[in-house]
Amino acid sequence: MPTRRDFLGVLTIPAVACISGTNGAGDPASGEIDETDDTPIDAITSNADFYKVAISGFLPDEAWLAAWTLTIRDDDGNEVTLTLADILAIGGAEQERTLACIGGGSSRTTSNAMWTAIRLDALLEALGLNPDARLQWVRFTSGDGYSTSVPRSDLAAGLALATGMNGVPLPADHGAPLRALVPNRYGMKNPKWITRIDFVEAFEEGFWEARGWSQDAEYLVQSWFRAPSYGATVSAAGAWINGTAFAGEAGITKVELTDDDGKTWQTADITYPGGPGVWTLWQLFWVPPAPGDYTLRIRATAADGRVQADLEPYDLDLDGLEAFDTILVIAE
Repeated sequence: MPTRRDFLGVLTIPAVACISGTNGAGDPASGEIDETDDTPIDAITSNADFYKVAISGFLPDEAWLAAWTLTIRDDDGNEVTLTLADILAIGGAEQERTLACIGGGSSRTTSNAMWTAIRLDALLEALGLNPDARLQWVRFTSGDGYSTSVPRSDLAAGLALATGMNGVPLPADHGAPLRALVPNRYGMKNPKWITRIDFVEAFEEGFWEARGWSQDAEYLVQSWFRAPSYGATVSAAGAWINGTAFAGEAGITKVELTDDDGKTWQTADITYPGGPGVWTLWQLFWVPPAPGDYTLRIRATAADGRVQADLEPYDLDLDGLEAFDTILVIAE
């Protein structure tokens, strides 16, 4: 049976180009990933390994960064322009948050970091800005021409603007000097290199929305295998299986594995519980009933009661991937 990894390789729809690092395995220069590595997954993804999405060759240089400003404007003509120094002077705080690519086909297109960020509502308050209540949409515009919109209600949920990542200033390839962190929405709603924030009355399609991807982009319940890889040979005496699970702000309460097409399920151990907005890491020591080929499937349950959907593993929806991740292993 094809997996989503196979399917994503032959997509003919406008595909989100999710680029993953190696998380300690493989050659980042060549882009090769060694998915046979069964070492524990780091709870915090390094900046080098944090996934990226490429829509163009844009990468800010020193001159662009030195001249950068952020403009915040509303449809009533109120406007303020800030430098990075202005934003840093207002302050911020560290927060752990996971981002996931809406078109991602493996655990390597979900990553977790400690961000230094200021909430947008706190920034507006510090600036004395209060856009009219009728302006219920926030539109981001980025230096590479990217744009997307989110509901204004996301401010109360914790929408923040990040200036740092894992203890250092935000790297250029992750959105320097400013990127959005939008609770409960896929990475396409968390733009990098933000240069403008507009408060507007109506939703406007952005780059990915105009290409058919979700307008809401709210996180679905997802879980992924990290190791072993598809087609790997494992010991008939047993092997460690590990991976990730994520459901946005809901958090994960349970991860289960089946080796008999859902007739029975084994509950995995949660090695990193994450919590709201943060991924869950899991592992299970799986003992095959006998030598042979096995199709392993994984599913997660969110704290709000949602159970990952039992869809065909190669069934891609432009609202995100929710089907059970599936791998083939050979026990001998």
